[in-house]
Amino acid sequence: MRKIILRGIFYDLFIEILLNRTKERIARFIAQNNLFPALDICCGTGKQCQLLEKRRQGTIGLDLDLKMLKYASSKYPQITFVCADAAHIPFRNESFKAVIISYSLHDKNPEMRIKIIQEAKRLLTPEGKIVFLDFENPWNRLSGLGSAFTWLIERTAGGEHYKNNRQFLKNGGLQGIIRSHGLHTVERHNIPLGNSRIVIAKSEDIF
Repeated sequence: MRKIILRGIFYDLFIEILLNRTKERIARFIAQNNLFPALDICCGTGKQCQLLEKRRQGTIGLDLDLKMLKYASSKYPQITFVCADAAHIPFRNESFKAVIISYSLHDKNPEMRIKIIQEAKRLLTPEGKIVFLDFENPWNRLSGLGSAFTWLIERTAGGEHYKNNRQFLKNGGLQGIIRSHGLHTVERHNIPLGNSRIVIAKSEDIF
């Protein structure tokens, strides 16, 4: 249990703290548009779920990492967390008004990305939205600086993670995903220093 806690604390101190304002923005959008119930795919420490839950009940976090989910549950016992594969999510069609996919595509191989997005589309109600947060190719000088920083982090991760990230960006980053999966952009918010974007999208072919 001690290793679980230390890993969770590391994420909270060095990753979540950098993403807090961005996740607050996502939570505000979902709350203002009444997009509950909401599902956070690959929820990690559960911080996004907590930001949503304090605005309204009706958020579920999903992750395959049982150890991380135990940490999330210890911090936020009022939230439901489910341990499951993002490619095979155990919920019925049209179960959620919002599905969040936050930095959970760039490190996956292309086949896995497709499966995750198909599942997200399957789970959406007709009025539902997918909220993406992930890397883009640089679009201005500031995002170029952000790209150098994020490249260093991704390079340190190495292995398949780095290889998949390179392929993700080569194929257009997050905007490439939107274009190739029957999705329509509703809103877009730039995060230059993170070389990232929030994209709110709806599916053009609801199941």
